[in-house]
Amino acid sequence: MLRALLVDDEAKNLSGLEFLLHHDCEGIRVTGKSQSAEEARAFLKKNTVDVIFLDITMPHEDGFQLLESIDTTHLSVVFVTAHNEYTLRAIRASAVDYLLKPVNIDELQKAVEKVKLSVNNPLVAEQSRMLLQHFISLSGSKAIQKIAVPQLGGIRFVELDEIVSLQADSNYTILHLKDMQKLVISKTLKDFDELLDENEFVRIHKSYIVNTNYVKEYSGTDGGMVKMADGNRWSISRRQLDNFLEKMKQATLTFGKAK
Repeated sequence: MLRALLVDDEAKNLSGLEFLLHHDCEGIRVTGKSQSAEEARAFLKKNTVDVIFLDITMPHEDGFQLLESIDTTHLSVVFVTAHNEYTLRAIRASAVDYLLKPVNIDELQKAVEKVKLSVNNPLVAEQSRMLLQHFISLSGSKAIQKIAVPQLGGIRFVELDEIVSLQADSNYTILHLKDMQKLVISKTLKDFDELLDENEFVRIHKSYIVNTNYVKEYSGTDGGMVKMADGNRWSISRRQLDNFLEKMKQATLTFGKAK
């Protein structure tokens, strides 16, 4: 039975989440509720839990500050947050679980199952710990510079400027890197479209996103085609053509000014 601590500054959110966990999720029990980081720390000094459902935006100390002040070695963390563009980008970059308020039952159940998997699998637990630490390090920065990619036996940290292009493959995405390597990630291209800086990474087709820094050639024949620095050639959809050309114009002007 998983032991859970819920942390949120609003009592109604705590009660609502406790209700959903009790009635709709198996194998988990709420052993504590705290309305501040200070209360959560005091609870954790006397009690052991397996997972914290943590609100990010709280007065005095936010969720990030709480995590920096406690030992997360044997803890799973599921963030519970209202929509915030930066926060969501950072969480997605680290592959850390999060739930949007109001909490969806299906998403909550999936998060609980992931926590169970990490508790019962030492390898998954170690990956989760490393991803969480990576996320905490991202939370204090203004821009995401790398993403954490879980792999068999560990995690690879990929700098964003290593990525030449991204290719959709059903519910997966293939990252094409500048060293000619390919990485298959269990995220959709839409996830990356929301994550990446739109000034550098441009969606050119339902199946492709390109890094404008690695575009070598553009051809208007056959509806539009780009050749990337690694030799790949991708089609540009008519729908995305104007946006692509505008982004390339901006990138070229920026490069010219830098000279």
